[in-house]
Amino acid sequence: MTIVCNRFIIVACPLKKLFSFFSATGNLFERKDGVEDKEDTPESRHHVLSIIVPVRDEEHFIGTLLSRIKASLNGYPYELIVVNDGSHDGTEKVLAGFSSLVISHPKSLGKGAAMQSGVASASGDIILFMDGDGAHEPQDIPTLIEPILERRADMVIGSRALPGSKVAVSPNARRLSNKLASFIISAIISAPHLTSALLHGTRLVRSNGHSRPSINGNGHKWIKITDCTSGLRAITREGWHKMALVSRGFQIETEMIYKAARNHLVIAEVPISCNWDSGFSHLSVLRDGLKTMRLLAAKMVAAKRNHH
Repeated sequence: MTIVCNRFIIVACPLKKLFSFFSATGNLFERKDGVEDKEDTPESRHHVLSIIVPVRDEEHFIGTLLSRIKASLNGYPYELIVVNDGSHDGTEKVLAGFSSLVISHPKSLGKGAAMQSGVASASGDIILFMDGDGAHEPQDIPTLIEPILERRADMVIGSRALPGSKVAVSPNARRLSNKLASFIISAIISAPHLTSALLHGTRLVRSNGHSRPSINGNGHKWIKITDCTSGLRAITREGWHKMALVSRGFQIETEMIYKAARNHLVIAEVPISCNWDSGFSHLSVLRDGLKTMRLLAAKMVAAKRNHH
């Protein structure tokens, strides 16, 4: 039985794997960010996972994606929030046929702004982001949030570059630019002069290609990120608010990694499935790559000043 309650969906089914995690890990609604807990009602107890889908001009893919999310999470408590970032095609009409909460920007403000709008309306203690172009597989969601549910990570990135990932169609330009950007952000957050200032106590949870990521200790100086631009990622609500993100475009994905390291969050990567050719990408390798480098350079300069 599915209960539609305006802004969220509760699927009432026999308890499954997610609920066993709750029993093992305790109350995920115990807030540590100074925000009072919501009233403990049967309805509020189901607000666990908030799935946020930023979308712009994806009329051919968004409907199928939302249907796949619902089918894949049958038995899991979640809410689905779609942020329509100034679409000019028939995306709005497609979204009207679904029960998810839709937030609309009159004009495009950027992916980062769309993600922040989604979080502002989310009630879950785990925030998951998924691109609206159909490139990601909703079946990967349980694997993605598992390290968070088991309290082994604060942020988990779905990597298209790890052993065990399944990538259908990998455009050379995007793949190479992502590999270069991932190397650069790894170098930045692992740099010796930033380790003591920004990364003291930070750990990286790396996947070994299996369902359970392995944990590297605090002594590792090189923190390797394999897919810094992945749009499929999850983070705790507490972790999100610690980062105080400012990016309004695609740069937010790299900024999240930088700020997670700076705020001593445990970062994880797990292999995912992805079809990079599922739709038209609004990401410009050159334009958005340069914006990301400028953002990181500015943050490094600011961090160095604060350290001294």
